[in-house]
Amino acid sequence: MDTNQKPDTSRDVFSKEFQKLQYYREFLKNREVSDEAWVRLLESLLKDYELLLIDAVKITKIGDVSQHKLLKAKEKIEELNNKLTESERNVRELNTILMFYIKATDK
Repeated sequence: MDTNQKPDTSRDVFSKEFQKLQYYREFLKNREVSDEAWVRLLESLLKDYELLLIDAVKITKIGDVSQHKLLKAKEKIEELNNKLTESERNVRELNTILMFYIKATDK
């Protein structure tokens, strides 16, 4: 494996789902299937779809919570950045005043 190439982690995470997808595709190729087998396949497909939908909802909620936390952190960083900029400006002003004072007392 090339060390610069990233592994396909999404394919690894969903390996069971890809296997099920392959199973369903293979099932469709078999034209001599009983009605009962089709019903079982459809029930299985619906259950798998339901599980994927539940996972999608969970992932979306986690993403929303993470985004909210990131936005709050960004706001806090911007606030602290503004305070730091203000403090730097105050230090420069005080430094200027101090320099004038030193010059005035040296005479």
